[in-house]
Amino acid sequence: MTTLLQAAIEAALAQKWDTAIEINKELLKNNKDDIDILARLAFAYAQTGSIEKAKKIYRKILLLDKYNTLAVKNLDKISNLNEKKSNSIIPHERVAPGLFIEEPGKSKTVLLINVAPTKILNHLNIGDTVIIHPKKHSVEIRGLNKTYYGALPDDIAFRLIKFIAVGNSYIACIKNIQKNQVWVFIREISRGKKLSHQSTFIPTTFKEYSATIHREIKKIVSPDPLEEEEIHQDESEE
Repeated sequence: MTTLLQAAIEAALAQKWDTAIEINKELLKNNKDDIDILARLAFAYAQTGSIEKAKKIYRKILLLDKYNTLAVKNLDKISNLNEKKSNSIIPHERVAPGLFIEEPGKSKTVLLINVAPTKILNHLNIGDTVIIHPKKHSVEIRGLNKTYYGALPDDIAFRLIKFIAVGNSYIACIKNIQKNQVWVFIREISRGKKLSHQSTFIPTTFKEYSATIHREIKKIVSPDPLEEEEIHQDESEE
């Protein structure tokens, strides 16, 4: 993911719509027919009350892809709005922008597997709150109305099942959407007593690992066998 694209997504997550508009316009300079960029730009315009600009872009998307259900849906929703009606065109529950701050060991962006059909994913927007639904051997990501969107990869699911079982709680939201790919941002909100000194997510870089160790080393009472096993496996692979 490019730095500029990441900045566009972060601006949308923080609901900084003017910034999102400028970044997506910059991205369009080299990708004028990119439907994902156009969709983000149209949505940002709608959030700022620039309804006519949003309509124009949604119509362009439909010229490029006449079956794009997201553009059809959003264009229909804003068709009867005027420039004064600047509230969100789609009422979705979103998490507070501050919760998206990355913190090694406590938060992670994850690409979903076994995602739902495109016609369902088209109803999603960046920042939408989703539900973490643990099952016996997997963890599903569902909407507030229990609609299935996808599942977490096995390694992440295994850890979350373990931590949720002992009382940890999490919040999750849609971080990014591209065609049939969906990323969710998961953040640890609280820890159960049994694993209160252990991080949910294993840092993926040495820098993250060092920061996590520095923060938690004085609190650790006993090692996490699961984390040690995975770290040893990584070392043996190297």
